[in-house]
Amino acid sequence: MHFHVQLIDDPAHPERRAQYREAHWAYFDAHRDHFVARGATLTDDMGTYLSSVIFVEFDGWDEVRHFIENEPLNSNGVYKDVHICRWHKALERKQADFPREDGQVYWYIRGIGREGANDQRNELLDAHRAYFAAYDGLNFITRGAVLDDDGEKWVGSANLISLSSREALDAFMVDEPFYKNGLYDQVLLERYKFGGRTGQVV
Repeated sequence: MHFHVQLIDDPAHPERRAQYREAHWAYFDAHRDHFVARGATLTDDMGTYLSSVIFVEFDGWDEVRHFIENEPLNSNGVYKDVHICRWHKALERKQADFPREDGQVYWYIRGIGREGANDQRNELLDAHRAYFAAYDGLNFITRGAVLDDDGEKWVGSANLISLSSREALDAFMVDEPFYKNGLYDQVLLERYKFGGRTGQVV
């Protein structure tokens, strides 16, 4: 089962990230086989951390909850909120396989679906996939649907993408079929930074 996890930083304790970063890296390295993607979101100027976002595969809810509960940043009070959701992995590759180049800018797109929008989402699915297809080769790091706890109904989306600027991201969103047709109650658009140590490909 695939899961998307968003761990939202507690702004009252920004110093704790640096304090427990080595333990965090070691913990993630020990669980590397579970990861599709991992990193952090930040303000547009890259000056302030907003959250950690990860995409992982585990056998079930108990396993992913145990993993998150024991993650060093989480267990030492870096985060104020933790959201674990079922997620559908729509691309074959993992973040480690993404073709990286100097100067790329990365973004986290988290669409929170409007209640009862599952049927409309299914009607728009072909148009949505066709729109995304042009970005699958060089832009999407990973992408997929966020699902209800049973993994049956669409409740949103969680994607990582490379686009050159906030303006390019806004232009991408304007014509995206789900966004254009009001399927989301809220959309988070945040800068994304690959996780891991300097020079480490994760």
